[in-house]
Amino acid sequence: MKKFTLVYRTAKQVHWNQEKQTVYSPKPTDWTYVDWYNHILKVVKEECFCELYLTDDTNWINVSEHIKSEITKV
Repeated sequence: MKKFTLVYRTAKQVHWNQEKQTVYSPKPTDWTYVDWYNHILKVVKEECFCELYLTDDTNWINVSEHIKSEITKV
């Protein structure tokens, strides 16, 4: 499993939760959840040289079906 413990150094509002072993962003205000999702993918790819993608094993935690549907059709 990859860890992105220093992703915060990109100063692009993407962070690493050590306890949950997840990347995260602020709650959307001006951007949608889909915008933030795409931003996280871009930051990790460009700054951490790693490509993130969804799989059948992806855990969706506290994500509504509506948002999940929007993200998976991207």
